[in-house]
Amino acid sequence: MTTGIHNSRIGKAAAASSLAMLLCTAQFPAPLRAQIVGSGTGAINVAGGTTVVGSTMVAGAASVTGATVVSAGTVLAAGTVVSAGSVLNDEECGSWRVLTENAVVSSTTVLAAGSTLAAGSSLATNTILAAGTSLAAGSAIETGSVLAAGSVIAAGSVVNGNSYASATMLATATSVAGTSTLAGGSTIAAGSTLAGGTTLAAGSSLVSATTIAQGSVLGAGSFVTASSVVNAVAVANGTALASSTAIVQATSLSGGSMIAGGTTLAAGSALVSNTAIVGATQCGGTVAVANTAIVAGGSALAAGTVVAAGSIVNGASIAQTTVLSSSTMVMASTVLAAGSNLAATSMLAAGSSVI
Repeated sequence: MTTGIHNSRIGKAAAASSLAMLLCTAQFPAPLRAQIVGSGTGAINVAGGTTVVGSTMVAGAASVTGATVVSAGTVLAAGTVVSAGSVLNDEECGSWRVLTENAVVSSTTVLAAGSTLAAGSSLATNTILAAGTSLAAGSAIETGSVLAAGSVIAAGSVVNGNSYASATMLATATSVAGTSTLAGGSTIAAGSTLAGGTTLAAGSSLVSATTIAQGSVLGAGSFVTASSVVNAVAVANGTALASSTAIVQATSLSGGSMIAGGTTLAAGSALVSNTAIVGATQCGGTVAVANTAIVAGGSALAAGTVVAAGSIVNGASIAQTTVLSSSTMVMASTVLAAGSNLAATSMLAAGSSVI
């Protein structure tokens, strides 16, 4: 049985050439005056999909504790550590590397756990931070940011001039418009946004969930778990989509979500958190696999699909990163390792999942 696999030549010379194409010089604007500053020694926790709506600066080294999808326009500063299993501008990183120059993200990029964003990096608009992200003390949230309903303001905080003597959950969304300080232990709820000029202090940690790029369509019957965000609207409770839903704004699916038949994933989408495919799902462009994916029989891996080392395709173990030379039907055990990329026109059959 032919799988249409051929080994890509990924040697030191190719890696050096690829890196050279990725690296470019960038200048960073001076951060705007921030209005919420994390105080004390405790971190500000993110409880669900929180969207960057303006360039967010990394003021000190920030760790990637779970696969993190960063959008086009993000700048990875010199000194950033990119772990094995990452996808950088559509290219799989088979081994860890340290960037020697600033690199601008122009296409699908997922930083694997263990990566580190160097000071001077910036996260671009449409980057979505998921539950498990924490903003270290000293992080600053800029005027124009929105704290979604359900956010918890810890005792000792001041928001828009109002002091909080005890922990308080916001009943409605609150826009940051005045001098404010969030005490450590505060929580940012799903559906919140971070305005341009927001800065992340050293010691912050980042993680993403499954990211559905704009231009995608989620099929009717897809199930979206709590703390997800669909078209910039937070999902408070698990919800099944009653009809096909076009994705036109920030969308992130938390663990336990299910993708139904009739779904098309646009280029820039990334399968990150525990996600089940319960109906045939088409890839309309390159889709990153950020964690181990089990590919069900009946799926089709299009020519150009990148299969990361450690994967299994139709029962055959893949020892080094491989590019499919022709379309490959899945008829036997197939597991794609983190760092794989599904090429456009690939199809995931019902029973596939990300674990």
